[in-house]
Amino acid sequence: MIRVRSGLASGLLLTLSLALPISATAEIRAGEPQQLRDLHYGEALFQLYQQNYFQAIVRLLSARKQGLMQAYEDEPELLLGGLYLAYGMPDRAETLFNRVLKQTATREVQNRAWLQLGKSRHRRGDMQAAKSALGRVGEDLALEASDEKHHLTGLIDLIQNDETQAISDLGKISGESEWSLYGRFNQAIAHLRSNQQAEGLTLLQEIGSAAAENDNQETKAIRDRANLIRGFLLLETQQAEPAMLSLRRVRLDSPASNQALLGLGWALLQLAEREQALVPWQLLAERNASDPAVLEAKLAIPYVFSLLEANHQSLEAYRNAIETYENGIRQLERMSREIEQGDFPDRLIGEEDPTAAASELRSLLPFLLTGNTFQERLQDYRDLLSLRRNLQQWQEKTASYRTMLANQLAAYQRKLPSVEAYLQGDSLKQLTGERDRLQKRYQRAVSTEEPPFILATQEERGWIERLKRIERLIDGSGAGEQLTVQGEIAHLMEGILTWRTVTEHPGRVWTLKKQMRELEQNLETARHQERELAEARHSAEDRFKAFSNHIRQLEADIPQLLKQVEALRLEEAGLLQEMAIDRLEKRRGLINNYLVQARFGIANLLDLSSGREGAPE
Repeated sequence: MIRVRSGLASGLLLTLSLALPISATAEIRAGEPQQLRDLHYGEALFQLYQQNYFQAIVRLLSARKQGLMQAYEDEPELLLGGLYLAYGMPDRAETLFNRVLKQTATREVQNRAWLQLGKSRHRRGDMQAAKSALGRVGEDLALEASDEKHHLTGLIDLIQNDETQAISDLGKISGESEWSLYGRFNQAIAHLRSNQQAEGLTLLQEIGSAAAENDNQETKAIRDRANLIRGFLLLETQQAEPAMLSLRRVRLDSPASNQALLGLGWALLQLAEREQALVPWQLLAERNASDPAVLEAKLAIPYVFSLLEANHQSLEAYRNAIETYENGIRQLERMSREIEQGDFPDRLIGEEDPTAAASELRSLLPFLLTGNTFQERLQDYRDLLSLRRNLQQWQEKTASYRTMLANQLAAYQRKLPSVEAYLQGDSLKQLTGERDRLQKRYQRAVSTEEPPFILATQEERGWIERLKRIERLIDGSGAGEQLTVQGEIAHLMEGILTWRTVTEHPGRVWTLKKQMRELEQNLETARHQERELAEARHSAEDRFKAFSNHIRQLEADIPQLLKQVEALRLEEAGLLQEMAIDRLEKRRGLINNYLVQARFGIANLLDLSSGREGAPE
């Protein structure tokens, strides 16, 4: 009898216990303000929420260099450090957090800085220093930040193999927090690693059976993992029926569904349901053969057929498995050659290469990504590609900036003569003279010694001149008695005009004062414009020179930065190539092992068949 169990449960348990997911948003959250008080900080937050981390870093660095974002004190610094940390730059992040700790006196900011510093040291692998930093965090944290602290402390305890302390720290996470599910899952792992299997299985049962309609994809994935681990652990202790209940809870479209189908088949086999065991395995055998669970199912199917004494079906299934394994080995050889020829990471992750070889490489991507190390290296490579694209775009923009600067300089030189003429002109003197004239008129108008006719309108002045001329004519005619009526009419008209100007005098004084105020404002505006024009004229050449020097510096720096990025990209590509080749070699060994078992199964069937043919009836 052939036993084809691959020991998948123990390997899966170890992987999940040391590589638990932490949401990316939690890595870069820095206590967003309730009310936006600065446009530049708001722009950085906008880029952050769009997951454009590089652009968010650029916005924050640019605003900090210009002395902006003063309304938030150390808030932008914490956010920038979180972005550095999420971007895989723990050294730069730690330097920034230490600076914040030295400069700030606010306990709340210090707590958040210590928390970020703990995460930075955890990312660098310095667990003792990370735990020391987390120990400096006070208890007056926001609930979510406090739960994140306890979760990170529990993870460090697990890495340091202190399961008892991990259980204690993870148990401090509040039940309503987004970290609660992670904490309970890690508690289950801690119980299992400390030989407290009953407690661990109970927690996994609670996590796996508590599915809700509003669960997001990450939550669903954690519940699938919990059900998968519980199912395999129960299989190891021959508890097939409860194992089946857990394995059946794993979603068919889950990344863990292949392992769940494999375990479900073994659970049915433990219950002596041999024909039923074929159902999940045959479904699994139709899936992508890059998954080890599919390869194992290919070998398990003929094994069950042999138990059912269906030797013909068993022989055909073994031959099908051998064909799959041999094809898999040939595919691995082709992939190895493709990887060694170069351009491996680009062809693995690129969408622009439609060739069959690139398609084969991408089909292996899920297998290669089963591990934090390769994922982090691949993400670093993607970041380098992104940096290279940014630098290339800036290289193209510098030529545009050079053209824009030349156009601006030409426009400035065209306008310079008119500016010079304006500065040397008499417009400001004219405004000043008009202001002085109005001011003298106002002083005369408010003087009690001046007659009210000082503010008379042009029409009123005309009437006054006519009346004075009439009076002179009457006086000079010598016929005063005959022109008595005309004289009285003239005096009456003069009285009406005098009464009118006297009654309207205060309003006219106020209007004159208003005109003086408006003219003073216009004069101040003209002076300000003149000062600005003079300053702009004096500083224009310096500004154009500074811009030109900055563009020239960019033109010199960008090629050097591109060389550095390209060197790092090639180095990272080499490391990824070595890791991929090593993964393929291990995979080749796994497939060879299955291939040997399949050939041995055929030999065993042939031996049994020939033995029956030669035996007496």
